[in-house]
Amino acid sequence: GSARAPDLFPLSPCGSGTAFSVGCVAVGFTPPPVGFAWRDRENRSAPGAAIFPPVRSSGRFLAASRLGMELEEGKGRQPFWCRAEHARGSRSVQVYNPGEAPNNAPNNGPNIPNNWSKIREKYPLKCDGATPEAPAVEGPGIFVTGSRLVVTEAEWERGDVFTCQAGEESRNTSKAMECGYDQPLSASDIRVETVAPLFADIFRDQAARLTCRVSNLAAGGEGLEVTWLNEEGEALATKMAAPALQPNGLLAAEGVATVSVEAWESGQVFTCRVTHPELLFPREVTMRKSTVPDAAPPTVHLLAPPPEQLRRRTWATLTCLILDFNPPDLLVQWLKDGQPLPSSHALTWKPRPQPSHAPSGHAHQSVSTLTVPARDWEGGHVYTCLVGHERLPLRLAQKSLDKSAGNPAHLNVSLVLSDSAAACY
Repeated sequence: GSARAPDLFPLSPCGSGTAFSVGCVAVGFTPPPVGFAWRDRENRSAPGAAIFPPVRSSGRFLAASRLGMELEEGKGRQPFWCRAEHARGSRSVQVYNPGEAPNNAPNNGPNIPNNWSKIREKYPLKCDGATPEAPAVEGPGIFVTGSRLVVTEAEWERGDVFTCQAGEESRNTSKAMECGYDQPLSASDIRVETVAPLFADIFRDQAARLTCRVSNLAAGGEGLEVTWLNEEGEALATKMAAPALQPNGLLAAEGVATVSVEAWESGQVFTCRVTHPELLFPREVTMRKSTVPDAAPPTVHLLAPPPEQLRRRTWATLTCLILDFNPPDLLVQWLKDGQPLPSSHALTWKPRPQPSHAPSGHAHQSVSTLTVPARDWEGGHVYTCLVGHERLPLRLAQKSLDKSAGNPAHLNVSLVLSDSAAACY
């Protein structure tokens, strides 16, 4: 079923006369786990709380936490605030120990402001682009407000996750969270997949980045270990990226190792090993540079702007045709007078099998267009389409063009690719 944040309730155990104890219980959440954190009335952390693992109840889960300490210390620091954190959102609840608190303990919550300007200062609503509602008084010292955020249909349909935060409270929402998943998720749905390095990254960094992606992890992600191994079974230095929230409310994490270009190009086998408390055995996925049939370098053709467009004296569009290459992974970079242009200035289509080679699909084609002000083209600037591919001599090919009769210009390019390189795969 769909993910759901917990409902949180206080627990006030009977005191023993010598020890102080408070607790809270999170009920009705899915999927597990849920995290707990405790703070006292001075907003100081209260570590050392016991956490009772989730148990299933009617298709959902409940979990609890108990905080214990010396009687006088607990009485002096209460009320305590229990916070439950879950992928679907977080909740907080105030908890008292039975019996009268010391005289210096407040009875109306931790420093609650008594007007809205201070409330907004202390608990700002951080929903960018949202429309806040005017606060309404619900009771002595209690105010209620809300906020609405308008998103596009495309953002909602593709499953983007939106988070509204008010002070320490937050809530996530997406189409999947509100309307249910296409399929129920369980621990067995943890996915492990490898991502091969891109040619553009190899060319720029002179190294190959091996990526292992682990998805459909429950909130928290504790206990996940990702390790890359070489052919000899030796562990490689693996860096873990911070977990990212998926549209379905679960988490995804990546482990990345870097190897030499020679090791990758030679076809060595690398293994991603994943261990996680929900996996009975470590899961391993191997990866190597794939060999493709009929590997071939691209041919590059650079076409001048069409006369019909130039007569309008506004824009000039150059077209770079890239044909007959395999594998489909390549990079395209445009230059003006030998200087790289930002990739945002061009539009490059992903490579597709050439119809003339169907159904084998062993040759690909791509098109990249660059649109510049007509005055720049008329000014005689030289534009270059630079193409990188693993089967090219020196891995690069280029075609240059300027206004002079629309004939190809010859330009020696000495280029160290920057982050503006556009990779197509």
